[in-house]
Amino acid sequence: MKLLTETNVTLFNLGILLLRGTIGIIFFGIGAGKVFGWFGLPGLEMTLQFYANMGIPAPLAYLSMFTEFIGGILLIVGLLTRPAAFAIMINMLVATILTLPMGFFTAAAQPLSLMVSAVTILLTGPMAYSIDYLLLRRGEAMPDLPERDEIIRTERR
Repeated sequence: MKLLTETNVTLFNLGILLLRGTIGIIFFGIGAGKVFGWFGLPGLEMTLQFYANMGIPAPLAYLSMFTEFIGGILLIVGLLTRPAAFAIMINMLVATILTLPMGFFTAAAQPLSLMVSAVTILLTGPMAYSIDYLLLRRGEAMPDLPERDEIIRTERR
């Protein structure tokens, strides 16, 4: 029954690594496509025109594209994880707001899902399998998560 009710620190770390890696790869790919034209995406000039047609000024378009590209790389390796997740969260909040008039399920659901994933990473941090952890913990053991009973006792106080 413990498997169903208790948090395993190693699996929690692995879960955040998988989320961070997946979201990072998605943003790296999209950002690289917008900036360099990789992966069959249009590249810088066409992306700038697309943003301009939506009324987004060029400086904000550059900020958005490079947030996706650089933020994706940072999430993959787990470096500056919380600032990268925060920047991506803001980017996806704007994308959700801009696409909402086109329909929730037809347009806004994807950026909203990516935003919620970024918020999750922002809240949990990079966890043990990251460059942030290696730089900041310097060989220190990953602290155990509090036991469920300890959390319940703390909440009741």
